[in-house]
Amino acid sequence: MQNRSNIVWVLAVTSWDVAAAGVMTLGFHAHDPSHIEAAAATGYSAIRLWDSGTDWANLKPQPDLWKFDRINAYLAASKKAHLRVLWTIGKSPRWASARPNELCAYGFGCASEPANIDDWRRYVRTIATTFRGQVECYEPWNEVSFPNDPDFTQPGAGGKPAQFFTGSVAAMVNLARVAYEEIKRADPQACVLSPSFHSSGNWAEKFDRYLTAGGGKYCDVVSQHFYFSEEPEQAVRLIRRMRRVMEAHGLGHVPLWNTEVGVSFEVQVKHWPGLSPEDLVYAFTLRTYLLNASEGVPRVYWYAWDNKNMGYFTSDTNHDFGSAAASAAVHLLDGLKSASCQSKDSVWQCQVSAGGRDFKVVWLAGRTVNPKLIVFKDSAIRWGSAPVRLPAGQQIKLDGRPIIVSNE
Repeated sequence: MQNRSNIVWVLAVTSWDVAAAGVMTLGFHAHDPSHIEAAAATGYSAIRLWDSGTDWANLKPQPDLWKFDRINAYLAASKKAHLRVLWTIGKSPRWASARPNELCAYGFGCASEPANIDDWRRYVRTIATTFRGQVECYEPWNEVSFPNDPDFTQPGAGGKPAQFFTGSVAAMVNLARVAYEEIKRADPQACVLSPSFHSSGNWAEKFDRYLTAGGGKYCDVVSQHFYFSEEPEQAVRLIRRMRRVMEAHGLGHVPLWNTEVGVSFEVQVKHWPGLSPEDLVYAFTLRTYLLNASEGVPRVYWYAWDNKNMGYFTSDTNHDFGSAAASAAVHLLDGLKSASCQSKDSVWQCQVSAGGRDFKVVWLAGRTVNPKLIVFKDSAIRWGSAPVRLPAGQQIKLDGRPIIVSNE
């Protein structure tokens, strides 16, 4: 049964500066460099290169063979689109792997550390030198698990063997150290991220162990993947948990980036009756950006523009159902200076300063929560294929779709 009570919601929140630079950067992933121009045109300003055929295994498939065509295409397209480039460079080629016959997410051997660390050193030195000035930041590895580490042998604690990294904590710290040394030597202006950790399988404990082993010395930015299973609000707890780990190791001042987040809109929309795929794209992307900003995460990379399961297109017909919605969410936050979000009785509210104006964003979280009837004292807008203007004082049925309330 719907909640028919008439609620007058008073919006009163404090602001939180997003980053020292005062601007939030929104990025994306693309599996094909020919798609970069279209994605960038929607308003994104950064790209993360992963699942793009630009990692170690693809750039150097044999000990004496380099293949730069793919990375050159990505960098050229990114430059044309004025995008900041974050390059995730890990994934061992089978010839260099310490465990070449071990299953991994992309075949065999790719989740292992190299048998000879000097192979990794030469690789990193070569790419950092060759592409000096073209890459803003490097990330040494994607979604570290540590399932072979004796400290993570409990069920679910280290992930599955067919993942992205199956070595020890010490091995990953060594890879990060070498990457940091070589990148800073070849391109001092480039920033270096920590390897990314996924928000499953005791991820905070893994990152804590990584920092205890000295990994915190080899990064300018902490990388984390704040995925959510049902709604973006679930990530708030994960971000705060990561913050506690960072602070415990004296890294509270280091920027924390959400380098990968996404959801299958085609699957999720089935659980949200009354919402179109476009509604869901706008709701989830905007709510994700605002919540990350409120928690002090100044950069978010959506996965992925052209992914058949988690992109803005239907997997069978390639029909575009979400790029316009994503663009609307991105552009709403152009020039974002601050955002502060808080919740009460499943109603979330964010005070936002962006694009030279102040406004509020309000929505109802929880897909099984009944809509609430609310009256705003100021005029508002609910986004849709045609944005709906809501006059001040009008009773509104609040649901998962964010409502933009002007500050008059």
